[in-house]
Amino acid sequence: MDEPNIETTPSLRGFLELYAAGFVEREEMLSAVASWPFEDEKTDPEPADQDNTLAVVSAARILGQLSREDIEEIQRRLEGPPNFS
Repeated sequence: MDEPNIETTPSLRGFLELYAAGFVEREEMLSAVASWPFEDEKTDPEPADQDNTLAVVSAARILGQLSREDIEEIQRRLEGPPNFS
């Protein structure tokens, strides 16, 4: 019998949908998105097979799944701590 084809790559789109539905706490979402292994985006308007890009975060904001404050905090965490050296 053939092994089932199971997707093992986590989906940022799916994760943000869980957050928007109230299944994930805000702090967990912020930490996860700020450390997400983002992929380079393909040039198609919205490739169906690409869930792990910054465009997904942007779309989640437009859809009301993330607040402006969520986006600002994710950006802050992506930039990391200041380097004063």
